[in-house]
Amino acid sequence: MVTSRRRPAHKAAPRPTAGSGERVWVLDVPHRTSAPGATWDRKLRSHLYLGRELPATLAPFAAKPYSYQQWVEDEVNGTPSPSAVAAPKAPRAEQLRAAQFIATAAHHKMRAAALFDDVGMGKTISAVLGAKSVLADRGGVSVLVIVDRPVAITIPSWRASIAAVGDGGYRWLICSPDQLKKLIAANGRPKFSFDVVIADEAQNFRHDSQRTTYMRRVTKMLAPPGKAPFLIAVTATPGHHPGEWRYLSSLFAQVHGESPAEWDDFGARLVQAGIPLERCFGKWQWSGEATGSPALQAKAVGAGRRWLTDHDPPLLLHRDSPWGPAPIDGLGVELTPAEQARYDLEWGEFRQEMGVARTGSDTARGLAALLRFRQKAGMIRVPYTVELAAAYVDRGYQVLIAAEMVTTAAGPLADALEERGIAVARIFGGRPDAEEQRLRFQRGHAPVCVFTTTTAISLHANEHLSDGTYASAAPRIGLFHQPRYSGIAARQTIGRAHRDHQVCPWFLLYSEGTVEERAAATMVQRLLVTAASVDGDTSTFDTIAELFGAQWLPSETLAAQALG
Repeated sequence: MVTSRRRPAHKAAPRPTAGSGERVWVLDVPHRTSAPGATWDRKLRSHLYLGRELPATLAPFAAKPYSYQQWVEDEVNGTPSPSAVAAPKAPRAEQLRAAQFIATAAHHKMRAAALFDDVGMGKTISAVLGAKSVLADRGGVSVLVIVDRPVAITIPSWRASIAAVGDGGYRWLICSPDQLKKLIAANGRPKFSFDVVIADEAQNFRHDSQRTTYMRRVTKMLAPPGKAPFLIAVTATPGHHPGEWRYLSSLFAQVHGESPAEWDDFGARLVQAGIPLERCFGKWQWSGEATGSPALQAKAVGAGRRWLTDHDPPLLLHRDSPWGPAPIDGLGVELTPAEQARYDLEWGEFRQEMGVARTGSDTARGLAALLRFRQKAGMIRVPYTVELAAAYVDRGYQVLIAAEMVTTAAGPLADALEERGIAVARIFGGRPDAEEQRLRFQRGHAPVCVFTTTTAISLHANEHLSDGTYASAAPRIGLFHQPRYSGIAARQTIGRAHRDHQVCPWFLLYSEGTVEERAAATMVQRLLVTAASVDGDTSTFDTIAELFGAQWLPSETLAAQALG
Protein backbone atom coordinates (compact mmCIF):
# COMPACT_ATOMS: atom_id res chain seq x y z
CA MET A 1 0.00 0.00 0.00
CA VAL A 2 1.26 3.40 -0.94
CA THR A 3 0.66 6.00 1.69
CA SER A 4 0.15 9.50 0.36
CA ARG A 5 2.12 12.17 2.11
CA ARG A 6 0.85 15.68 2.50
CA ARG A 7 3.42 18.23 1.48
CA PRO A 8 4.32 20.40 4.47
CA ALA A 9 2.80 23.88 4.29
CA HIS A 10 5.17 26.60 3.19
CA LYS A 11 5.91 28.92 6.05
CA ALA A 12 6.06 32.58 5.24
CA ALA A 13 9.17 34.43 6.27
CA PRO A 14 8.66 36.37 9.51
CA ARG A 15 7.77 40.01 9.01
CA PRO A 16 10.70 42.30 9.85
CA THR A 17 10.42 44.20 13.11
CA ALA A 18 11.62 47.78 13.21
CA GLY A 19 14.31 48.60 15.72
CA SER A 20 15.24 51.98 17.15
CA GLY A 21 15.19 54.60 14.41
CA GLU A 22 14.09 52.08 11.80
CA ARG A 23 10.89 51.81 9.79
CA VAL A 24 9.13 49.06 7.89
CA TRP A 25 8.62 50.49 4.42
CA VAL A 26 5.67 49.09 2.44
CA LEU A 27 6.57 49.51 -1.21
CA ASP A 28 4.46 49.98 -4.30
CA VAL A 29 6.33 47.74 -6.73
CA PRO A 30 4.71 47.28 -10.16
CA HIS A 31 4.00 43.76 -11.37
CA ARG A 32 7.07 41.91 -12.68
CA THR A 33 9.42 44.66 -11.53
CA SER A 34 12.60 43.83 -9.66
CA ALA A 35 13.03 45.36 -6.21
CA PRO A 36 16.47 44.23 -4.95
CA GLY A 37 16.76 44.40 -1.19
CA ALA A 38 13.02 44.16 -0.53
CA THR A 39 11.20 41.08 0.75
CA TRP A 40 7.75 39.87 -0.22
CA ASP A 41 5.14 39.62 2.56
CA ARG A 42 2.47 37.08 1.63
CA LYS A 43 -0.09 38.33 4.15
CA LEU A 44 0.23 41.98 3.21
CA ARG A 45 0.83 41.07 -0.45
CA SER A 46 3.42 43.81 -0.67
CA HIS A 47 7.18 44.21 -0.80
CA LEU A 48 8.76 45.38 2.46
CA TYR A 49 12.07 46.97 3.38
CA LEU A 50 13.46 47.46 6.89
CA GLY A 51 15.78 50.36 7.55
CA ARG A 52 16.22 53.96 8.58
CA GLU A 53 15.93 55.23 5.02
CA LEU A 54 15.08 53.71 1.68
CA PRO A 55 18.09 53.06 -0.55
CA ALA A 56 18.16 54.90 -3.86
CA THR A 57 17.25 51.72 -5.77
CA LEU A 58 13.96 51.39 -3.81
CA ALA A 59 13.11 55.08 -3.44
CA PRO A 60 10.94 55.09 -6.63
CA PHE A 61 8.70 52.48 -5.00
CA ALA A 62 8.06 54.45 -1.80
CA ALA A 63 4.40 54.58 -0.80
CA LYS A 64 2.74 57.78 -1.91
CA PRO A 65 0.70 59.90 0.51
CA TYR A 66 -2.85 58.63 1.10
CA SER A 67 -2.18 55.41 -0.84
CA TYR A 68 -3.12 51.92 0.29
CA GLN A 69 0.57 51.10 0.74
CA GLN A 70 1.07 54.11 3.01
CA TRP A 71 -2.04 53.20 4.99
CA VAL A 72 -0.69 49.68 5.62
CA GLU A 73 2.77 51.06 6.36
CA ASP A 74 1.36 53.35 9.04
CA GLU A 75 -0.60 50.43 10.50
CA VAL A 76 2.54 48.28 10.69
CA ASN A 77 4.71 51.00 12.23
CA GLY A 78 2.09 52.70 14.38
CA THR A 79 3.34 56.11 13.27
CA PRO A 80 2.07 58.37 10.48
CA SER A 81 3.88 59.07 7.24
CA PRO A 82 4.31 62.59 5.84
CA SER A 83 1.28 64.23 4.27
CA ALA A 84 1.07 65.31 0.65
CA VAL A 85 2.21 68.81 -0.29
CA ALA A 86 0.57 71.08 -2.87
CA ALA A 87 0.14 74.77 -3.49
CA PRO A 88 -2.69 76.08 -1.29
CA LYS A 89 -6.07 76.88 -2.80
CA ALA A 90 -8.67 79.23 -1.39
CA PRO A 91 -12.11 77.57 -1.56
CA ARG A 92 -14.76 79.42 -3.52
CA ALA A 93 -18.01 80.54 -1.95
CA GLU A 94 -20.02 77.75 -3.59
CA GLN A 95 -17.56 75.16 -2.26
CA LEU A 96 -17.84 76.51 1.28
CA ARG A 97 -21.62 76.35 1.05
CA ALA A 98 -21.49 72.74 -0.15
CA ALA A 99 -19.16 71.83 2.71
CA GLN A 100 -21.59 73.38 5.17
CA PHE A 101 -24.45 71.40 3.64
CA ILE A 102 -22.48 68.18 4.26
CA ALA A 103 -21.54 69.19 7.79
CA THR A 104 -25.14 70.05 8.68
CA ALA A 105 -26.42 66.66 7.53
CA ALA A 106 -23.78 64.90 9.62
CA HIS A 107 -24.43 67.09 12.66
CA HIS A 108 -28.06 65.94 12.65
CA LYS A 109 -26.87 62.32 12.80
CA MET A 110 -27.83 61.50 9.24
CA ARG A 111 -25.78 58.76 7.63
CA ALA A 112 -25.12 60.36 4.23
CA ALA A 113 -25.34 63.47 2.07
CA ALA A 114 -25.73 63.61 -1.71
CA LEU A 115 -23.66 66.29 -3.45
CA PHE A 116 -25.10 66.37 -6.99
CA ASP A 117 -23.76 69.73 -8.19
CA ASP A 118 -23.25 70.26 -11.91
CA VAL A 119 -20.02 69.27 -13.62
CA GLY A 120 -17.17 71.66 -12.89
CA MET A 121 -18.57 73.17 -9.70
CA GLY A 122 -15.59 72.07 -7.58
CA LYS A 123 -17.21 69.10 -5.86
CA THR A 124 -13.83 67.57 -4.99
CA ILE A 125 -12.75 70.37 -2.67
CA SER A 126 -16.32 70.68 -1.38
CA ALA A 127 -16.23 67.03 -0.33
CA VAL A 128 -12.78 67.33 1.29
CA LEU A 129 -13.86 70.36 3.32
CA GLY A 130 -17.11 68.63 4.24
CA ALA A 131 -15.31 65.48 5.39
CA LYS A 132 -13.02 67.49 7.66
CA SER A 133 -16.02 69.28 9.16
CA VAL A 134 -17.75 65.96 9.81
CA LEU A 135 -14.71 64.59 11.64
CA ALA A 136 -14.33 67.77 13.68
CA ASP A 137 -17.98 67.66 14.72
CA ARG A 138 -18.64 63.94 15.19
CA GLY A 139 -15.16 62.76 16.06
CA GLY A 140 -13.05 60.28 14.14
CA VAL A 141 -9.76 60.31 12.30
CA SER A 142 -10.10 58.43 9.00
CA VAL A 143 -11.48 59.12 5.51
CA LEU A 144 -11.77 56.72 2.59
CA VAL A 145 -12.02 58.34 -0.85
CA ILE A 146 -13.23 56.09 -3.67
CA VAL A 147 -12.31 57.62 -7.04
CA ASP A 148 -13.11 56.74 -10.62
CA ARG A 149 -10.65 55.57 -13.24
CA PRO A 150 -8.13 56.32 -14.74
CA VAL A 151 -6.32 56.10 -11.41
CA ALA A 152 -3.12 57.48 -12.93
CA ILE A 153 -4.98 60.81 -13.04
CA THR A 154 -7.77 60.63 -10.48
CA ILE A 155 -5.66 59.57 -7.50
CA PRO A 156 -3.00 62.29 -7.98
CA SER A 157 -5.77 64.83 -8.55
CA TRP A 158 -7.52 63.96 -5.29
CA ARG A 159 -4.19 63.83 -3.45
CA ALA A 160 -3.35 67.33 -4.65
CA SER A 161 -6.81 68.67 -3.74
CA ILE A 162 -6.60 67.28 -0.21
CA ALA A 163 -3.16 68.80 0.23
CA ALA A 164 -4.24 72.12 -1.30
CA VAL A 165 -6.86 72.72 1.42
CA GLY A 166 -5.05 70.71 4.13
CA ASP A 167 -5.70 67.17 5.31
CA GLY A 168 -6.41 68.41 8.85
CA GLY A 169 -4.03 65.87 10.36
CA TYR A 170 -6.54 63.10 9.60
CA ARG A 171 -5.80 59.76 7.95
CA TRP A 172 -6.84 59.60 4.28
CA LEU A 173 -6.93 56.62 1.96
CA ILE A 174 -7.61 57.08 -1.77
CA CYS A 175 -8.45 54.05 -3.87
CA SER A 176 -10.36 53.09 -7.01
CA PRO A 177 -13.43 50.83 -7.11
CA ASP A 178 -11.20 48.05 -8.45
CA GLN A 179 -8.95 48.36 -5.38
CA LEU A 180 -11.79 48.04 -2.88
CA LYS A 181 -11.26 44.29 -2.66
CA LYS A 182 -7.99 45.01 -0.84
CA LEU A 183 -10.06 46.46 2.00
CA ILE A 184 -12.10 43.26 2.44
CA ALA A 185 -10.82 40.46 4.70
CA ALA A 186 -11.09 36.75 3.91
CA ASN A 187 -14.29 36.56 5.99
CA GLY A 188 -15.93 39.17 3.75
CA ARG A 189 -15.83 41.93 6.34
CA PRO A 190 -13.97 45.23 6.06
CA LYS A 191 -10.35 45.17 7.24
CA PHE A 192 -10.53 48.76 8.43
CA SER A 193 -13.19 51.02 9.91
CA PHE A 194 -13.55 54.44 8.36
CA ASP A 195 -15.32 57.41 9.89
CA VAL A 196 -16.14 59.11 6.57
CA VAL A 197 -16.35 57.69 3.05
CA ILE A 198 -16.37 59.89 -0.04
CA ALA A 199 -17.73 58.07 -3.09
CA ASP A 200 -16.71 60.16 -6.08
CA GLU A 201 -18.65 59.47 -9.30
CA ALA A 202 -21.10 57.57 -7.11
CA GLN A 203 -23.13 56.53 -10.16
CA ASN A 204 -20.49 53.80 -10.64
CA PHE A 205 -22.29 51.91 -7.87
CA ARG A 206 -25.81 52.16 -9.26
CA HIS A 207 -25.91 48.54 -10.51
CA ASP A 208 -25.16 45.19 -8.90
CA SER A 209 -21.51 44.25 -9.41
CA GLN A 210 -18.57 42.98 -7.41
CA ARG A 211 -17.33 46.56 -7.00
CA THR A 212 -20.74 47.63 -5.70
CA THR A 213 -20.74 44.73 -3.24
CA TYR A 214 -17.34 45.76 -1.89
CA MET A 215 -18.44 49.39 -1.66
CA ARG A 216 -21.57 48.45 0.30
CA ARG A 217 -19.52 46.33 2.70
CA VAL A 218 -16.90 49.01 3.30
CA THR A 219 -19.61 51.62 3.92
CA LYS A 220 -21.60 49.15 6.08
CA MET A 221 -24.80 49.84 4.18
CA LEU A 222 -26.84 47.35 6.21
CA ALA A 223 -25.65 48.61 9.60
CA PRO A 224 -27.59 51.13 11.71
CA PRO A 225 -26.60 54.77 11.10
CA GLY A 226 -24.67 55.04 14.34
CA LYS A 227 -22.43 52.10 13.40
CA ALA A 228 -21.69 53.10 9.82
CA PRO A 229 -19.31 55.69 8.35
CA PHE A 230 -20.79 58.94 7.10
CA LEU A 231 -21.12 58.72 3.32
CA ILE A 232 -20.62 61.68 0.98
CA ALA A 233 -21.98 60.65 -2.43
CA VAL A 234 -20.54 62.89 -5.14
CA THR A 235 -21.73 62.93 -8.75
CA ALA A 236 -23.12 65.24 -11.41
CA THR A 237 -24.96 62.35 -13.08
CA PRO A 238 -26.71 60.32 -10.36
CA GLY A 239 -28.48 57.94 -12.74
CA HIS A 240 -31.11 57.59 -15.41
CA HIS A 241 -33.91 57.05 -12.89
CA PRO A 242 -34.38 56.83 -9.09
CA GLY A 243 -33.78 53.07 -9.17
CA GLU A 244 -30.12 53.81 -9.94
CA TRP A 245 -29.61 55.69 -6.66
CA ARG A 246 -28.91 52.44 -4.84
CA TYR A 247 -25.70 53.86 -3.38
CA LEU A 248 -28.03 55.95 -1.16
CA SER A 249 -30.33 53.08 -0.14
CA SER A 250 -29.51 53.32 3.56
CA LEU A 251 -30.09 57.06 3.56
CA PHE A 252 -33.55 56.55 2.03
CA ALA A 253 -34.21 53.94 4.72
CA GLN A 254 -33.26 56.41 7.44
CA VAL A 255 -35.44 59.14 5.95
CA HIS A 256 -38.42 56.74 5.98
CA GLY A 257 -37.67 55.53 9.49
CA GLU A 258 -37.00 51.97 8.31
CA SER A 259 -34.13 49.52 8.64
CA PRO A 260 -31.44 49.48 5.91
CA ALA A 261 -32.35 45.86 5.13
CA GLU A 262 -35.83 46.94 4.00
CA TRP A 263 -34.20 49.08 1.30
CA ASP A 264 -31.50 46.61 0.28
CA ASP A 265 -33.52 45.63 -2.80
CA PHE A 266 -33.75 49.28 -3.66
CA GLY A 267 -35.85 49.05 -6.81
CA ALA A 268 -38.44 46.79 -5.21
CA ARG A 269 -38.85 49.20 -2.29
CA LEU A 270 -39.26 52.13 -4.69
CA VAL A 271 -41.99 50.24 -6.53
CA GLN A 272 -43.78 49.79 -3.20
CA ALA A 273 -43.51 53.57 -2.76
CA GLY A 274 -45.17 54.17 -6.13
CA ILE A 275 -42.13 54.79 -8.36
CA PRO A 276 -42.94 53.31 -11.83
CA LEU A 277 -40.10 50.81 -12.24
CA GLU A 278 -39.89 47.19 -13.32
CA ARG A 279 -37.12 44.61 -13.32
CA CYS A 280 -35.73 43.58 -16.70
CA PHE A 281 -32.74 41.32 -17.24
CA GLY A 282 -31.89 41.60 -13.56
CA LYS A 283 -31.89 45.41 -13.45
CA TRP A 284 -34.49 48.01 -12.60
CA GLN A 285 -35.71 50.34 -15.33
CA TRP A 286 -38.73 52.50 -16.10
CA SER A 287 -41.96 50.56 -16.37
CA GLY A 288 -43.65 50.24 -19.76
CA GLU A 289 -46.05 53.06 -18.89
CA ALA A 290 -43.28 55.40 -17.73
CA THR A 291 -41.05 54.65 -20.73
CA GLY A 292 -43.49 56.37 -23.04
CA SER A 293 -44.31 59.24 -20.71
CA PRO A 294 -41.64 61.88 -19.96
CA ALA A 295 -44.15 63.58 -17.68
CA LEU A 296 -44.52 60.43 -15.56
CA GLN A 297 -40.74 60.04 -15.42
CA ALA A 298 -40.31 63.64 -14.29
CA LYS A 299 -42.97 63.18 -11.61
CA ALA A 300 -41.25 60.04 -10.29
CA VAL A 301 -37.79 61.63 -10.28
CA GLY A 302 -39.20 64.65 -8.48
CA ALA A 303 -40.80 62.46 -5.83
CA GLY A 304 -37.56 60.62 -5.16
CA ARG A 305 -35.56 63.80 -4.92
CA ARG A 306 -38.05 65.51 -2.61
CA TRP A 307 -37.58 62.75 -0.03
CA LEU A 308 -34.06 64.14 0.33
CA THR A 309 -34.39 67.83 -0.57
CA ASP A 310 -37.47 68.41 1.63
CA HIS A 311 -35.92 66.69 4.62
CA ASP A 312 -34.85 68.81 7.57
CA PRO A 313 -31.94 69.26 7.10
CA PRO A 314 -31.75 68.83 3.29
CA LEU A 315 -29.78 65.77 2.25
CA LEU A 316 -29.34 66.46 -1.46
CA LEU A 317 -27.68 69.52 -2.97
CA HIS A 318 -27.75 70.26 -6.69
CA ARG A 319 -26.84 73.57 -8.31
CA ASP A 320 -26.56 74.25 -12.02
CA SER A 321 -23.28 75.79 -13.14
CA PRO A 322 -23.57 79.61 -13.20
CA TRP A 323 -21.66 79.75 -16.50
CA GLY A 324 -24.48 77.86 -18.24
CA PRO A 325 -24.59 74.75 -20.41
CA ALA A 326 -21.92 74.07 -23.00
CA PRO A 327 -22.68 75.15 -26.57
CA ILE A 328 -23.01 71.95 -28.61
CA ASP A 329 -23.92 71.36 -32.21
CA GLY A 330 -23.63 68.75 -34.92
CA LEU A 331 -21.06 69.09 -37.69
CA GLY A 332 -21.65 67.08 -40.85
CA VAL A 333 -18.85 65.55 -42.90
CA GLU A 334 -19.42 65.30 -46.65
CA LEU A 335 -17.96 61.99 -47.77
CA THR A 336 -16.41 61.51 -51.17
CA PRO A 337 -18.27 59.18 -53.56
CA ALA A 338 -15.76 56.42 -52.82
CA GLU A 339 -16.11 56.92 -49.06
CA GLN A 340 -19.92 57.01 -49.35
CA ALA A 341 -19.86 53.76 -51.31
CA ARG A 342 -17.62 52.22 -48.65
CA TYR A 343 -19.95 53.46 -45.92
CA ASP A 344 -23.02 52.10 -47.71
CA LEU A 345 -21.31 48.73 -48.09
CA GLU A 346 -20.45 48.59 -44.41
CA TRP A 347 -24.01 49.64 -43.52
CA GLY A 348 -25.48 46.92 -45.71
CA GLU A 349 -23.23 44.26 -44.22
CA PHE A 350 -24.13 45.47 -40.74
CA ARG A 351 -27.88 45.34 -41.43
CA GLN A 352 -27.55 41.82 -42.79
CA GLU A 353 -25.49 40.63 -39.83
CA MET A 354 -27.82 42.33 -37.35
CA GLY A 355 -30.82 40.73 -39.01
CA VAL A 356 -29.27 37.26 -38.67
CA ALA A 357 -28.42 37.93 -35.04
CA ARG A 358 -31.88 39.25 -34.29
CA THR A 359 -33.60 36.24 -35.87
CA GLY A 360 -31.61 33.94 -33.62
CA SER A 361 -31.79 36.25 -30.59
CA ASP A 362 -27.99 36.09 -30.56
CA THR A 363 -27.11 39.03 -28.30
CA ALA A 364 -23.34 38.53 -28.53
CA ARG A 365 -23.45 38.46 -32.33
CA GLY A 366 -25.62 41.57 -32.45
CA LEU A 367 -23.33 43.50 -30.12
CA ALA A 368 -20.27 42.43 -32.10
CA ALA A 369 -21.91 43.55 -35.36
CA LEU A 370 -22.77 46.95 -33.90
CA LEU A 371 -19.26 47.39 -32.53
CA ARG A 372 -17.65 46.51 -35.88
CA PHE A 373 -19.88 48.91 -37.77
CA ARG A 374 -19.19 51.79 -35.41
CA GLN A 375 -15.46 51.09 -35.63
CA LYS A 376 -15.49 51.09 -39.45
CA ALA A 377 -17.71 54.18 -39.68
CA GLY A 378 -15.41 56.03 -37.31
CA MET A 379 -12.32 55.05 -39.27
CA ILE A 380 -13.77 56.57 -42.45
CA ARG A 381 -14.04 59.96 -40.73
CA VAL A 382 -10.60 59.99 -39.06
CA PRO A 383 -8.98 62.24 -41.73
CA TYR A 384 -11.78 64.79 -41.39
CA THR A 385 -11.55 64.99 -37.61
CA VAL A 386 -7.78 65.39 -37.93
CA GLU A 387 -8.21 68.16 -40.51
CA LEU A 388 -10.67 70.05 -38.32
CA ALA A 389 -8.52 69.72 -35.21
CA ALA A 390 -5.47 71.00 -37.09
CA ALA A 391 -7.45 73.99 -38.32
CA TYR A 392 -8.51 74.91 -34.80
CA VAL A 393 -4.92 74.57 -33.56
CA ASP A 394 -3.86 77.02 -36.27
CA ARG A 395 -6.47 79.46 -34.91
CA GLY A 396 -4.98 79.32 -31.40
CA TYR A 397 -7.30 76.77 -29.79
CA GLN A 398 -6.39 73.75 -27.73
CA VAL A 399 -8.51 70.88 -28.99
CA LEU A 400 -10.11 67.97 -27.14
CA ILE A 401 -11.05 64.95 -29.25
CA ALA A 402 -13.37 62.51 -27.49
CA ALA A 403 -13.44 58.97 -28.87
CA GLU A 404 -14.85 55.67 -27.63
CA MET A 405 -12.71 53.10 -29.46
CA VAL A 406 -8.94 52.92 -28.98
CA THR A 407 -7.46 50.97 -31.89
CA THR A 408 -9.91 52.24 -34.53
CA ALA A 409 -10.36 55.83 -33.34
CA ALA A 410 -8.16 57.26 -30.59
CA GLY A 411 -4.94 55.65 -31.79
CA PRO A 412 -5.33 56.51 -35.51
CA LEU A 413 -6.41 60.08 -34.64
CA ALA A 414 -3.36 60.68 -32.46
CA ASP A 415 -1.00 59.08 -34.97
CA ALA A 416 -2.36 61.13 -37.88
CA LEU A 417 -2.09 64.40 -35.95
CA GLU A 418 1.49 63.68 -34.93
CA GLU A 419 2.34 62.85 -38.54
CA ARG A 420 1.27 66.43 -39.30
CA GLY A 421 3.70 67.70 -36.66
CA ILE A 422 1.04 68.43 -34.01
CA ALA A 423 1.91 67.21 -30.52
CA VAL A 424 -0.83 65.09 -28.94
CA ALA A 425 -1.56 64.18 -25.34
CA ARG A 426 -2.86 60.60 -25.24
CA ILE A 427 -5.25 59.69 -22.44
CA PHE A 428 -6.44 56.29 -23.54
CA GLY A 429 -5.43 52.65 -23.43
CA GLY A 430 -4.66 52.52 -19.70
CA ARG A 431 -1.41 54.48 -19.96
CA PRO A 432 0.57 54.68 -16.70
CA ASP A 433 1.69 58.21 -17.62
CA ALA A 434 -1.84 59.53 -18.02
CA GLU A 435 -1.27 62.41 -15.59
CA GLU A 436 1.90 63.46 -17.40
CA GLN A 437 -0.05 63.38 -20.66
CA ARG A 438 -2.81 65.52 -19.13
CA LEU A 439 -0.31 68.09 -17.89
CA ARG A 440 1.34 68.27 -21.34
CA PHE A 441 -2.01 69.39 -22.67
CA GLN A 442 -2.83 71.67 -19.75
CA ARG A 443 0.49 73.47 -19.97
CA GLY A 444 0.10 73.92 -23.71
CA HIS A 445 2.99 71.64 -24.70
CA ALA A 446 0.55 69.45 -26.65
CA PRO A 447 -2.23 71.49 -28.29
CA VAL A 448 -4.45 68.43 -28.82
CA CYS A 449 -5.69 65.85 -26.33
CA VAL A 450 -7.24 62.60 -27.57
CA PHE A 451 -9.04 60.80 -24.78
CA THR A 452 -11.56 58.06 -24.08
CA THR A 453 -12.25 58.59 -20.38
CA THR A 454 -15.47 60.40 -19.52
CA THR A 455 -14.98 61.41 -15.88
CA ALA A 456 -12.62 62.67 -13.23
CA ILE A 457 -10.08 64.58 -15.33
CA SER A 458 -9.75 68.32 -15.85
CA LEU A 459 -8.81 69.73 -19.25
CA HIS A 460 -10.16 73.28 -18.90
CA ALA A 461 -8.32 76.54 -19.41
CA ASN A 462 -6.71 78.32 -16.46
CA GLU A 463 -6.88 75.31 -14.14
CA HIS A 464 -5.07 75.95 -10.84
CA LEU A 465 -2.47 73.16 -10.85
CA SER A 466 -1.06 71.43 -7.79
CA ASP A 467 2.32 73.17 -8.07
CA GLY A 468 0.69 76.60 -7.83
CA THR A 469 0.89 77.38 -11.53
CA TYR A 470 -2.04 77.63 -13.90
CA ALA A 471 -2.97 75.75 -17.03
CA SER A 472 -2.73 77.62 -20.30
CA ALA A 473 -5.36 80.26 -21.00
CA ALA A 474 -5.83 79.18 -24.62
CA PRO A 475 -9.53 78.64 -25.37
CA ARG A 476 -10.65 75.01 -25.53
CA ILE A 477 -12.86 73.45 -28.15
CA GLY A 478 -14.19 69.89 -28.06
CA LEU A 479 -14.85 67.42 -30.88
CA PHE A 480 -16.92 64.27 -30.42
CA HIS A 481 -15.42 61.92 -32.99
CA GLN A 482 -18.21 59.42 -32.22
CA PRO A 483 -21.66 60.10 -30.75
CA ARG A 484 -22.24 58.82 -27.24
CA TYR A 485 -25.25 56.56 -26.73
CA SER A 486 -25.32 57.29 -23.01
CA GLY A 487 -26.55 60.71 -21.92
CA ILE A 488 -24.54 60.34 -18.70
CA ALA A 489 -21.31 59.64 -20.61
CA ALA A 490 -21.91 62.48 -23.09
CA ARG A 491 -22.62 65.02 -20.36
CA GLN A 492 -19.60 63.92 -18.33
CA THR A 493 -17.36 64.16 -21.40
CA ILE A 494 -18.51 67.71 -22.10
CA GLY A 495 -17.67 68.64 -18.52
CA ARG A 496 -13.97 67.81 -18.89
CA ALA A 497 -13.30 71.31 -20.26
CA HIS A 498 -16.59 73.16 -19.75
CA ARG A 499 -16.02 73.69 -16.02
CA ASP A 500 -14.90 76.10 -13.30
CA HIS A 501 -16.33 79.11 -15.16
CA GLN A 502 -14.50 78.14 -18.37
CA VAL A 503 -16.69 77.76 -21.46
CA CYS A 504 -15.84 75.08 -24.01
CA PRO A 505 -18.01 74.66 -27.12
CA TRP A 506 -18.43 71.12 -28.48
CA PHE A 507 -19.08 69.76 -31.96
CA LEU A 508 -20.38 66.30 -32.78
CA LEU A 509 -19.01 64.98 -36.06
CA TYR A 510 -21.01 62.64 -38.28
CA SER A 511 -21.20 61.51 -41.90
CA GLU A 512 -23.89 63.39 -43.81
CA GLY A 513 -26.74 61.40 -45.32
CA THR A 514 -26.15 58.39 -43.06
CA VAL A 515 -27.67 56.88 -39.95
CA GLU A 516 -24.94 58.73 -38.01
CA GLU A 517 -26.55 62.03 -38.93
CA ARG A 518 -29.86 61.02 -37.35
CA ALA A 519 -28.08 59.60 -34.30
CA ALA A 520 -26.08 62.81 -33.89
CA ALA A 521 -29.17 64.99 -34.23
CA THR A 522 -30.95 62.93 -31.57
CA MET A 523 -28.02 63.19 -29.18
CA VAL A 524 -27.63 66.95 -29.60
CA GLN A 525 -31.36 67.58 -29.25
CA ARG A 526 -31.63 65.60 -26.04
CA LEU A 527 -28.48 67.12 -24.56
CA LEU A 528 -29.78 70.63 -25.21
CA VAL A 529 -33.05 69.76 -23.48
CA THR A 530 -31.44 68.12 -20.44
CA ALA A 531 -28.20 70.10 -20.18
CA ALA A 532 -29.27 71.92 -17.05
CA SER A 533 -30.91 68.92 -15.41
CA VAL A 534 -29.15 66.71 -12.89
CA ASP A 535 -31.35 63.76 -13.84
CA GLY A 536 -30.80 62.04 -17.15
CA ASP A 537 -33.17 59.73 -18.92
CA THR A 538 -32.73 56.88 -21.37
CA SER A 539 -34.61 58.45 -24.27
CA THR A 540 -31.40 59.41 -26.11
CA PHE A 541 -30.04 55.91 -25.78
CA ASP A 542 -33.31 54.25 -26.75
CA THR A 543 -33.81 56.45 -29.82
CA ILE A 544 -30.28 55.98 -31.13
CA ALA A 545 -30.46 52.22 -30.55
CA GLU A 546 -33.65 52.15 -32.61
CA LEU A 547 -31.93 54.02 -35.45
CA PHE A 548 -29.31 51.28 -35.61
CA GLY A 549 -31.91 48.52 -35.38
CA ALA A 550 -30.43 47.55 -32.02
CA GLN A 551 -33.45 48.17 -29.79
CA TRP A 552 -33.98 44.40 -29.51
CA LEU A 553 -30.69 43.98 -27.66
CA PRO A 554 -30.81 44.03 -23.83
CA SER A 555 -30.46 47.68 -22.90
CA GLU A 556 -27.93 47.13 -20.13
CA THR A 557 -25.53 45.20 -22.38
CA LEU A 558 -25.87 47.77 -25.13
CA ALA A 559 -25.26 50.55 -22.63
CA ALA A 560 -22.21 48.72 -21.31
CA GLN A 561 -20.78 48.68 -24.83
CA ALA A 562 -21.56 52.36 -25.28
CA LEU A 563 -19.87 53.23 -22.01
CA GLY A 564 -16.93 50.94 -22.58
